Amino acid sequence: MSLLLAVVIVSSAGAANLTQDQPPETPTSQIEVVSPYYSFENITTEDGSELTAHIINGPSQPLPEYEAERIASMTTVEPQGTLANFPSYSWVFGCSAVSGAMIAAWYDRGSYPNLYTGPTNNGLYPLTDTDWAKWNDGYKNYPNNPLVASHIGLDGRTTKGSIDDYWVKVDSTAPDPYINNWSQHAWGTAIGDYMKTSQSEYENPDGATVFYNWPSSSAKLTCAEMVVQGIANRDGTFGRKLFYEARGYTVTDCYNQNTDNNISGGFTLANFKTEIDAGRPVLLNLKGHSIVGYGYNGDTIYIRDTWDNNPANVYSMPWGGSYDGMELLSVSVVNLAQGSTSPSKLFLPMVRKAPPPPANPFKNPGFEQGRVSWNESSTTGFELIVPDSVITDGSVKAHGGSWLAWLGGYYNETSIISQSITITSAAPYLHFWYWIGSQDSCNWDYFYVGVNGNYFHKETICQARNTGGWVKMVINLTAYVGTGKTVQFKVTADGINNSNVFIDDVSMSASSVASQQSPVTTELFPGAALERR
Repeated sequence: MSLLLAVVIVSSAGAANLTQDQPPETPTSQIEVVSPYYSFENITTEDGSELTAHIINGPSQPLPEYEAERIASMTTVEPQGTLANFPSYSWVFGCSAVSGAMIAAWYDRGSYPNLYTGPTNNGLYPLTDTDWAKWNDGYKNYPNNPLVASHIGLDGRTTKGSIDDYWVKVDSTAPDPYINNWSQHAWGTAIGDYMKTSQSEYENPDGATVFYNWPSSSAKLTCAEMVVQGIANRDGTFGRKLFYEARGYTVTDCYNQNTDNNISGGFTLANFKTEIDAGRPVLLNLKGHSIVGYGYNGDTIYIRDTWDNNPANVYSMPWGGSYDGMELLSVSVVNLAQGSTSPSKLFLPMVRKAPPPPANPFKNPGFEQGRVSWNESSTTGFELIVPDSVITDGSVKAHGGSWLAWLGGYYNETSIISQSITITSAAPYLHFWYWIGSQDSCNWDYFYVGVNGNYFHKETICQARNTGGWVKMVINLTAYVGTGKTVQFKVTADGINNSNVFIDDVSMSASSVASQQSPVTTELFPGAALERR
């Protein structure tokens, strides 16, 4: 059977059957190994078109020889153009699948809540993978992450899943465990299945995913062209498309493209910024690793590298450069259709004005009216909404005006401020400015944000996490749209070493982007030594 015929037969059966059919036959050609993590294969399809298959098999942990460079790329302040509160997951099953899962989780936490419907975190996919216990393949410990790869016993699953059916160990080329032993599981909840990651039937060693491109062209290789060329059923980008469609969503743009540092005229930094500004993270393929770009500042892009599950850790690389010794190669773009709206008639020369931004539902959002509209609770009896003049050493000033909320600041203290509002689908993003100053070590004192007692955002407060100034946070509250929703900010501090969190200028917005950044003071840990009197 020819390669083209195999794919046409599969695709004619529809998306539901495409994922369970036999893999296509691929032309015989020589695979060129560039590194242990990157190989490529030049192929010629039936119609004479030339394509390159990029085999991405990124390392399961950072390469030691580049660790100093990786640490140097970190920043604790997310600058202009960054998608705030972007998920961060550690490596499991394959870097490409983890990258695809981070993007899917971002969408699940926004306008596409059916991408994950499991029991964890009330169906809102977590920002980290720490909600699930680790597992061991007999060689190494890995995190569990059901959006990357399903696993028996994970998230209430009672049958075998991706890891049970396909995984042996990193780089294994052995036949998948299910072959000639049991029937493979039905796909539906894990993006790695559809991307063909780690599946020997698609000639992918454990940890590997394949992405196709035109070999010497800046043009996009669209998903429609992948079907025509007979390689759709193996390509990781096409697999991302299949996953979104299996979850009930419509895909618009879908393509692979060389980046402009690789092929002149390819996907540019300007293209990347356009995607980020539209709220769409981008899967980036390096020559040996898949990562996610979710922000930028000038020609620096901000990334998740699949080796860190702490969302507060932000890594960066120059556009067109390299990361961990691996050069930027290409992009994988799969965009989802927005919800349909009724068309409206437009008669020239009418010019429409942009609708006004939704009114802020928070009363006294900057605390300038004093201790009104907010509920306060302090286990040691402190006032939480205060003028910044009570901070007598002057190390912390309000972000706007002269009042702020001061949580923590004493030992064995639990501080809570809250207000009941209406959360609308037109403005589901919670925006606020916060400032952490702590003398403590990590994982003792904590800052929480929640709605109606469900504290879904949790981060440790410690000296290593001090912000050094005001930082903007954005949290997606789409899951809580409705009236009578009590938004809560809470700090818990233990009996050793002091921790403070200051909050100011709280609002709701239609935008998911933290587009403004306050200058950071040069003092090392301002506010860290503050203690209430």
